[in-house]
Amino acid sequence: MSQAVDAVVRELLGPLLCAQSSGARWRLLSWDVDQGITLTLSRGERLLFVELSPRDDAGPAFARTRRFNLTARPAFTGGAPLSPEERAVVTQLAQLVAAREGALPVVARPAATRQSLVREIEVDRVLVAEGAGHYYINPYVGCMIGCEFCWAATNADLSRALEGLPELAWGRWVDVKVNAPEVLRRELAAHEPGVVRMSPVVTDPYQPLERKYRVTRGCVRELGDAGFSPAILTREARVLEDAPLLARCPGAAVGLSIPTDDDAVREAFEPAASPIEERLGALRGLAAAGLRTFVIVQPVLPMNPARLVEQIAPYVRAVRIDRMHARARSRHLYERAGRLDAMSDEFAAATEAALRDGFRAKGVAVDELDDLAAALAAGDAAPAARGSTSRDG
Repeated sequence: MSQAVDAVVRELLGPLLCAQSSGARWRLLSWDVDQGITLTLSRGERLLFVELSPRDDAGPAFARTRRFNLTARPAFTGGAPLSPEERAVVTQLAQLVAAREGALPVVARPAATRQSLVREIEVDRVLVAEGAGHYYINPYVGCMIGCEFCWAATNADLSRALEGLPELAWGRWVDVKVNAPEVLRRELAAHEPGVVRMSPVVTDPYQPLERKYRVTRGCVRELGDAGFSPAILTREARVLEDAPLLARCPGAAVGLSIPTDDDAVREAFEPAASPIEERLGALRGLAAAGLRTFVIVQPVLPMNPARLVEQIAPYVRAVRIDRMHARARSRHLYERAGRLDAMSDEFAAATEAALRDGFRAKGVAVDELDDLAAALAAGDAAPAARGSTSRDG
């Protein structure tokens, strides 16, 4: 991450960064600037995620300051509301931000001189703690797959704005953390082994640039050598190339995002991502390699839910299902697919219900929480042994 952006965050959150740790009070466990400014607060085993994004009066927010929206949620609780104590903590944080944001520089952004930009950057930290035994890393920031419905685009651009970089469309820029494996090796030596998440929030770990840079592969190798368990989610079938490496990592889990069974729909919504059949092939190969496998059906796109269940169920231990949350701004994608009917709440509810019922009937755990650890543990029988009579589609 940029040293310039780190300096901005240290100015903004100074007292919080310097606060002494105490088990009796909330403390800042970790922070990063890959997806806006993201903070993890902890008190004992309780965790609270807080995100700072650019001020937007139309967007959801717990609180707004002159420059930022603040959103917050308890970690790994399936969307539970904030408790009165948690609300008070986030209110205090918003007051701190409001009091200190005036000292931040307002950096002019030059006009873009290129249509796309890949930057090779060096970072001084990679591993971000999410609680006891849980971490995440982003081998890249930005994503050349560039799904137009991706909610991360605005948040990810916040760091570029704070650094004074030109504004580029989502999918047209990527920062490659070229020294991430080396930095990660040092960090792993100072932490207890646990689960390390790599998922396509502000990046896809196996996006096309991975073919050249192999940053994700280098990080996976370091995780395995140190006894950590990678949990990877991707839209890209090339993850299968690393199946032998992942199989050497204790408890590794690999998931594919498969939001439809219809590749024409995929082409309308995710034109730069791997075709559906390639993702299904990768899923079958990962399961055959003995890896713990899962699928994320999100956003739920136009599909034949029964067919998707048949294609996926024999090869996964768990699934997560969620609807499109950006339907209004994604209307042109539904038009492109010729499926404006699928924008309705009725479509989303009926499709989600059919998927949940179908997967559960096949013995696949349907996870409702923020992470899949419990669901994966519940499905420790070999996935290919269940539903073996199901068709591959």
